[in-house]
Amino acid sequence: MRSIRVALLAAASLLAACTEASNDPVTPTVPPLAYVRYINAVPDTLNTTVRFIDQVTYSPMTFVNVPFRGLGQGNYQPTQAGARKFRVFTADIANYSAAGNTVQLVDTTITFEAGKYYTLLHSGFARAGASPRQRIVVLTDAFPTLSGATIALRAIHQAFGVGPVDLYTLPSATADLATGTRIAANFAEQAVSPYVTAPAAALAAAVAAPGGTTALVAANAPAGTAGTTAADPIGGAAQGGSVITAIAFPASPANSAGTRFAAPGIVYFIDKHPPRTTPNP
Repeated sequence: MRSIRVALLAAASLLAACTEASNDPVTPTVPPLAYVRYINAVPDTLNTTVRFIDQVTYSPMTFVNVPFRGLGQGNYQPTQAGARKFRVFTADIANYSAAGNTVQLVDTTITFEAGKYYTLLHSGFARAGASPRQRIVVLTDAFPTLSGATIALRAIHQAFGVGPVDLYTLPSATADLATGTRIAANFAEQAVSPYVTAPAAALAAAVAAPGGTTALVAANAPAGTAGTTAADPIGGAAQGGSVITAIAFPASPANSAGTRFAAPGIVYFIDKHPPRTTPNP
């Protein structure tokens, strides 16, 4: 009887200790983080979904059903630094179910460094025999320091089949090339330009055949929105402090099952917005 009484007292003491511990505040430990985004530049297949398969916590969960020429939802996502394993699958637009999301395109491990920003550019063609073959191109996005009413712009040539081009910035997409500035000559397919700075103002990017005088394709950059005391600014060509990437994409091949585009085009992605104008929470 005495041993039973001692055991009950010990159990009660343990329960009380557990109850007290469960009421203590717990401060989670945040691991070193990198910041990662995904852009789908594969023109000849379905939309795509990225799944980090090594862990659930501190992994991007929003790169889902991303269309060709599209950006994974949320732009840069905090991601635990280190060697991270992920896969990319097709995503059936009409039948977004397990049956429509089983074709694996990529299975890879990428090492991300804490504090750095990365673009996972899914580049190339998925169909058998097409070239270049689809793969993940990892870009380390080192943003330039800007001052005053200045923006930074870089370009990526993903318009496969077009060949090398000259790259221009123009006052508008309808402006003559003679009114613009050539920022790269004989710019090769899959090339990535360095960031170039320009005054914050209306701006368009255009590509032309090397030495040509007519734009093959041109597109106006988004102007962005100025910040107020109630809302932070949205990056764009007219907002000082914006850092922007312009990507030239190809047309969609015939019978492409995904989101289709009849002609090559230029799409802009905001790498960094201007400084905040609202108080930090």
